[in-house]
Amino acid sequence: MIRLLFITGLLAALIGLSAACAADQAETPGTALLEQPWQEALLSVRDLDNAARLFIEVGGFETVHRGPVDTSELRYWGLDAAVRAEHLLLRAPGSRQGWLRFVRFDGAEQRPIRVGARAWDTGGYFSLMMRAKDLDVVYADALRLGWMSESEPVRFNFPPSQLANVVLKGPDGINIALYERLSPPLDAFWQFERLSQPFNAMQMVADMAPAEAFFTGLLGMSPFWTGDFLDPEPGPNNFGLPQNLTTEIPRRTRILSAVPGETGRLELMEFVGLAGRDLAARAAPPNLGILSVRYEVSDAEDAYARFIAAGGEAWREPASFMLAPYGEIRTFAVRAPDGAIVELWSRQP
Repeated sequence: MIRLLFITGLLAALIGLSAACAADQAETPGTALLEQPWQEALLSVRDLDNAARLFIEVGGFETVHRGPVDTSELRYWGLDAAVRAEHLLLRAPGSRQGWLRFVRFDGAEQRPIRVGARAWDTGGYFSLMMRAKDLDVVYADALRLGWMSESEPVRFNFPPSQLANVVLKGPDGINIALYERLSPPLDAFWQFERLSQPFNAMQMVADMAPAEAFFTGLLGMSPFWTGDFLDPEPGPNNFGLPQNLTTEIPRRTRILSAVPGETGRLELMEFVGLAGRDLAARAAPPNLGILSVRYEVSDAEDAYARFIAAGGEAWREPASFMLAPYGEIRTFAVRAPDGAIVELWSRQP
């Protein structure tokens, strides 16, 4: 029996509608600020090695760089002069984008952004999404490393695909949503052993209209997939929604892309009819959790000027600092209506 258990873009991201969606995007008018998929996600954690274990030991991720964070970057974040930080940058083997930069801040008061949060609580980023092979085995390994989950892995049919999914809950409020397409096989783009690079970042929003307008109107992102869902009958689901409410609470979803392709998407979800907590004010450094996604652009100053001209307001004005392994960069940051941070940066000559 077909069960629509969650609304995470599986109709497009996991059952082979990418080509059709890419064609639609190519015809979308407007000036986009974002020129390629997001390069990396920034995650604030208490212990770099503990946070990275799942990705290194289970996913086989590679270390790109480890070292101190440039003090100019800490000032860019508005942190006190006494604060210091260290970063650890990981990537899925051979991947050029979708990297994970873990950062540990020292000398600063911190709290988890989404402490005790349920899926329908809004503010910041809810999860990063990755593909998996042998999901049950990966799930067992994650539990062994101290991760938990919103539910046990869920399986269902959505013709022509058979799918499995679980949302892992890790250190410091970091959620990782894992997807396995049981059949048919993935296309040639997805070559990985156990865990792929992240391909999406999800936000829970209080009101879809202003959130969607921010990303499409100010950043120029294009719709990849749009839909509202109710489950056809009560049952278990990824987000911990009580089973008797799965047929009553629509989950409104917008998946947005900077450019056509398999990766670098942002996803917005609204639980229509559920009033959660607003955690947006906490979604900033040095607090713990998924802090931002970073898009490389050809000219950050030009992107900033166009963002302001479109009516946007920067959360962090343009600044320069050293960011390994890229060298000196120029960057600025914006915040969505529900607190999610997006950074646009370019390499300095």
